[in-house]
Amino acid sequence: MAEGQKAVVDQGVCTGCGICVDVCPHGALELVDGLAKLTKPELCDGSGECVEACPVQAISLK
Repeated sequence: MAEGQKAVVDQGVCTGCGICVDVCPHGALELVDGLAKLTKPELCDGSGECVEACPVQAISLK
């Protein structure tokens, strides 16, 4: 867990596959206009499941 960090989605790299949305244990990510977006940052704890699951490395923790 990366305490204090949140998921950041690079919209230019995201393909909208939705894997990150499926693996987020907190429901912090959603697909918006076909791309992943951190819509509930207050729920993101920086655990990184989304980062590891993203097949195109569009998500980082910052």
